[in-house]
Amino acid sequence: MKNITILIILFSSNLFYSQFNKKVDDKIEGKWNFNVFSDSIGFPMIDGIKTENKISLESIEFKKNNIFKANNKKEKFNGKWYAIGNNLILNFNSTTSILYEIMRLNNSRLELKEEGMLTSNLGFDKQ
Repeated sequence: MKNITILIILFSSNLFYSQFNKKVDDKIEGKWNFNVFSDSIGFPMIDGIKTENKISLESIEFKKNNIFKANNKKEKFNGKWYAIGNNLILNFNSTTSILYEIMRLNNSRLELKEEGMLTSNLGFDKQ
């Protein structure tokens, strides 16, 4: 019985850790500056109301140890980031967490879609 329990724990922990995407981790590391000008970025109108980002970021830096630093015109933010599949989770130290879907990620461009948005609504260029 102990052996079966140990195997189940090992299998489930391996399954959990395999969900973290090392390819995304390698590409996303570095400093990114907000640049929304792209054909694939949009702020959809829902019932005549323009949707907005929950937290607006001018720049964000992803580090190897899953720490990020970000800022906008008013504030500086710190926290932990995780890439799981094609999702990016930002856990801000202010206890706020935001889930993004990674729509595009290459060596020079990062496009994110906030939960509930119809299209990519955040675009960043690598510095």
